[in-house]
Amino acid sequence: MKSIFRVVMVVAAVVVLALPFAVVGAQGTTQSHSWTEDQINDAYRVTNPWRRSVTDVTVDLQPGQVVISSTQTFRRATYEVEAVYQPSISNGRIYWTLASASANGEPASQDLIGQINASISSSWRNYVRQQAGPGRVQSITITDTDLTVTYTGR
Repeated sequence: MKSIFRVVMVVAAVVVLALPFAVVGAQGTTQSHSWTEDQINDAYRVTNPWRRSVTDVTVDLQPGQVVISSTQTFRRATYEVEAVYQPSISNGRIYWTLASASANGEPASQDLIGQINASISSSWRNYVRQQAGPGRVQSITITDTDLTVTYTGR
């Protein structure tokens, strides 16, 4: 189980870094920014994961969720990992929740998913605080082809 936790945490780190955005704009101005699936898959953190053990990262946008697949190679094993993340908005910020994960086709337990969500929640919050300017996210929409964030500047 420890290996699966480590594998899914690496995928969690990739999703946090693969979908960055800056919430900036004129005070009170509502704006939207969209990324296509191709733009996300061409992003530096997707094409060049921060760990050499992670390869073949693919981000698949699906209505209301993001599916991230990768191959992760360690000394004793190689894992084909798939993680499904769903966004939510709280207090004007986007939070990603791991809905399900599997390694080599074996699903992660709900207990493990809960531990991962507790860990990525604070990581995501810290990342957004450092990257985002003033503003509040109003909505996030994910279709098969793109991800759109609508926000209001402060």
